[in-house]
Amino acid sequence: MRRHARSRWLLAAAALAALVPGIAVAAPGAAVAANAAPAPAADPAAPPAGPAATIALHSATPSVLRPSDDELVLTGTVRNTGDEPVRNAQVLPRFSRVPLESRAEIGRVGTDQNLNWGARYSDGYDPVDALQPGETQPFTLRVPVELLDFAQSGVYIVGADVMGSPVDSEQRIRLDTERTVIPWLPRAGDLPTVPVGMLWPLADRPALMPDGTLLDDSLAAQVGAEDPLSTLVDAAADAPVTWAVDPDLVDTADAMTDGYGVVSPSGVIEGSRANSDAARAWLTSLQQATDGSNVLMLPYATPDLAALATTEPGLAGTVARRAVSVSEQAARTFGASAPAGWLDSGSVSTDALSALAEAGAGSVVVPGDAVRPRPDGPSATFDLGEGSLDAVVTDSGLSDAVAAAAVAPDPQAGALEVRQRWFAETAMIAMSAADSGATPDPLVVAPPLRWRPSKAAAEAVIASWTSIPWVEPTSVDTASNGTAGTDTDAVTPDPAEGTNRLPENNVEATAELHRQAGSYAGLLADTGTANQDLALAAVRAASTGWRSDPAAGRAYANSIADDLAAQLDEVSVTVPESVTLSSRTGTFPLTVTNDLDQAIVIGLDITSANVDRLRIDDVAERRIEPGARELVNVTAQAAANGKVPIDVQLTTGTGTAIGPARPTVVNATDYGTIGWLIVGGAGALFAAALVRRTTRRRTPEDAETAEGTTDGTAEDTDAAGTGPPSPTEPLRGTSR
Repeated sequence: MRRHARSRWLLAAAALAALVPGIAVAAPGAAVAANAAPAPAADPAAPPAGPAATIALHSATPSVLRPSDDELVLTGTVRNTGDEPVRNAQVLPRFSRVPLESRAEIGRVGTDQNLNWGARYSDGYDPVDALQPGETQPFTLRVPVELLDFAQSGVYIVGADVMGSPVDSEQRIRLDTERTVIPWLPRAGDLPTVPVGMLWPLADRPALMPDGTLLDDSLAAQVGAEDPLSTLVDAAADAPVTWAVDPDLVDTADAMTDGYGVVSPSGVIEGSRANSDAARAWLTSLQQATDGSNVLMLPYATPDLAALATTEPGLAGTVARRAVSVSEQAARTFGASAPAGWLDSGSVSTDALSALAEAGAGSVVVPGDAVRPRPDGPSATFDLGEGSLDAVVTDSGLSDAVAAAAVAPDPQAGALEVRQRWFAETAMIAMSAADSGATPDPLVVAPPLRWRPSKAAAEAVIASWTSIPWVEPTSVDTASNGTAGTDTDAVTPDPAEGTNRLPENNVEATAELHRQAGSYAGLLADTGTANQDLALAAVRAASTGWRSDPAAGRAYANSIADDLAAQLDEVSVTVPESVTLSSRTGTFPLTVTNDLDQAIVIGLDITSANVDRLRIDDVAERRIEPGARELVNVTAQAAANGKVPIDVQLTTGTGTAIGPARPTVVNATDYGTIGWLIVGGAGALFAAALVRRTTRRRTPEDAETAEGTTDGTAEDTDAAGTGPPSPTEPLRGTSR
């Protein structure tokens, strides 16, 4: 039975959908959950059991305080998260008059309540009265600047406590606290500017199958007018960001634009026209937003090279070369710069960097906390022994603030947090430079690769970057080239411990897919796009996008590899149980069957167990048409009689083995020249024996008769000799 490649791809895809029904887009910001703002920590003096409530800060106005300001206004919400009412609920300001000492302390404000805990003040409180279970109420705190009484320039902690009473008590207890930071700058106009470049990544978890169908319809839920990927493009469309684009995302969206199929347990279903229109509109908006902007093209599907290099270093190099090569093609289409790798803090290994460098990547984006020593600016170089790789080193503090905003459960609270942290951290940098008389080093900020911020958070990132008076928005190229000094800092990898990578069995599944894809593509007479389609499937299987769901990644790789193995099984060679040669040089037939619906080119690799006794001539490559069965004559030369085992291995045209080797036995009988001489000699001896026997049967009477007829005519002799014998005359040659 002939198998049809496309239908088999669809069957495999449907099986994958049934196997992993939960495949969906990873939770936004899952790769950076460690950086997310956690739930508020417990008070150093834990409140007694009773009512429960949470508080969220949504705004701090102004974002930076000066002596000319009269008050600080904090707004937000209070929500009853318990199962009983909260009585006498109030929100009161809390702040510390001790300035923070470092940018690292700014990052700890949301998690470390022992850091400058400060005091609660009754001035400016907002009563919210009773809160029923599940009820949310807004609040506004107005804190006089003279009450804050900050003594020196710096960054301070401000926030709010929510207080309330249980239903059976008049005692008020603290139910929750939320804090943020605010700069106090008596002379803000004297601060030097801080150049900051912003990377704006666009990537997604892979979904394309080799035949162009989609593993699921998750991308459709991201490219609509108000959906996450549209939010990212719209928020940065008019800002001088440096776009970092994964070509796999663009390919997947493009596959949706003109009708597409989505696999499901019941088979492939047609994607909706509305989704096709949304994908087309998103690609158009992306093209418009990036037109004339700086664009970095990421390696295709951003493979997990650190994981691959650990157990499959050869595969890491192969995948990197393929990912970078396809990215180079996309870069030319997009008008983008040379491909740049993108590694998280746990993946900055020498092996991963070497794979990128050898693949031809122009540079690599790495977090500042993953290199040593920390360079003065964003530009650095990795010395990799036999080569080097330029690096864009991102600022960990500002990048972490963006990451936290992306996963904040309350979008408005996340937007406030990123804004205030940016104001505070850049102010601290500018104040430090002003104190020393130095020029601030440029910074580069990188959100998480597959981040999905809310609209409020995305807009807050852009607004903070472009509106802070002492921040100068710039391109990443300009920031990287603007580091003070002329020499690029040399750095070494310092990857974070315990970072999530693809598990080893995902790497093994990718390796098997890569092997099967190479075998199948090498078998086809006309590969068309099959070679690249299958090679890219292996790259997608190695994507960092599967880290949040490794089982789905393995299922993706295994389904394609299993289908390829089944298709390879449709090509076979039939070998007889034994073969007999009737001479020293002889031929025997083998049958090759192609049950695929495509022409193939095959080879036969036949090995003798004893090459001194039996040699097999090389078999030329042969094209086999779809559904055809052809005989292939194999020539063998025997040096001696006897049986010699051989193995028949079917191969692709490039020599890759297809299936297991088939054993048989060649029996050489050596009926060569000597054999025929023996047969001829035996025949001559047999003929001579017949002649002699005939001669011995002649009697004396026969001789006399023969002599008596010498004078007669031939006719008379013939006449007498042809008649029947006399009844009284015995037959010659018989006994008397």
